[in-house]
Parts: sequence; C-alpha cells; structure tokens
Amino acid sequence: MSGRRLPRVIVAVVAVGAAIAIAAALSHRVHWSNPPHITVIATRGDSRIPLVREAVDYWNRTFAQVGTSSRISSPDIVEGTVPDADVLSLTPTWRPWLPSGLRHYPGDILVVLSHASFISVTAPRGRRVAIAIKSQDDPRMTENIMRNVITHELGHALGLSHNADPALLMCGRPAPCRPDIYRSDAPRIFPLSADELKQLRTLYPPG
Repeated sequence: MSGRRLPRVIVAVVAVGAAIAIAAALSHRVHWSNPPHITVIATRGDSRIPLVREAVDYWNRTFAQVGTSSRISSPDIVEGTVPDADVLSLTPTWRPWLPSGLRHYPGDILVVLSHASFISVTAPRGRRVAIAIKSQDDPRMTENIMRNVITHELGHALGLSHNADPALLMCGRPAPCRPDIYRSDAPRIFPLSADELKQLRTLYPPG
C-alpha cells in the first residue's frame, strides 16, 4: 500500500461493524422457552459421553433446586466426527452461522467431542448452540477436569456467563481461571454462586 490510507468512511464502517459484533457477543444471553434437545457428536466408545450425561443430570438437579420446571432432554448420541476446521471456526463466537460440518445434525444444542486441541467453546448460532470440547489426549486433562469443562460449557448454553471466582463452576476469562482449577481426586462438579442460581430462576421462572 506504500503509505496510502483507507478512506475515512471505510474505516468508520469497519469500526462500527466490529463494535456491533463485539457488543452482540458480550450481550448475548441464551434462553430456551422449551426444553432444548441435545445431540452429542462423538466417536464410538468416547469416554466423555458419560460425562455429558452427568452434566445434563447436574443442570436438571439445579433447575429443580431453584424451583423451576424447566429441564434439559436426555442427550442423543450420534456417532460421527466434525472436521477440525469446522470446530475451530466456532471461535469467534459471534458468527451467525453453523459451519457446514454441523448443519445436518439435529438438535438445539450440539455437543462436539473433538479430538483436536483448542480452548473448549460454546457458540450461539441463531436458534442453536454449538459446544466444542477439546481433546482428552492431553495428560493434564483429568477426568474431573473434563467433567467440569463439559458442565461449564453447558452452563453457557443455558445462559450463564463467566465469573471471576476460581472456587466456582463458571469461572473463566477474562479472569485468570483455567481448566486445571477443576482438578480433584474424587468426582466433583464445582458449585454455582447464589447470583447464578438467581439468574437461572430469572431465565427459567417457576410455573
């Protein structure tokens, strides 16, 4: 470009577009008026499948605890794989479309048990939500860490955002919380805050 500047109008449009995208990502709050149908895409015998079922049970117990009749449906397990490029395209999360490798799967919440290495992510896509869970091949990724990562991401799919308390399930960026905070010798899902329980009651009121 040898020092040439873009016209101010183009710069302004790009800046406004980026601001709108960021604002949409920050302000998005998932909410389900009907019980969401969950589809888990995994290879046969993946040891994380029971952990997804545990996470669903956890959130259904939490719904009962806050006094709402809302529930998540039992997950359907579909044998398959999603291309790594499609999984990685779920970041940034504000993109409005599902990648092609996910579009043909049924369900409101699509949980991909990937074998790629990345930061696990929950990405709203229109009326659907995609959750991508990183490979379990990392020796630092113990079973209890994976249990909480899956439960944490499903919490995002239900409408909860991050907090900054490393003793809680939903701790995450920009706080310096990383998955290894979920390390435990015994099976344990970390708790929610009182405010998060209140948020769930607001998102899914009794009745």
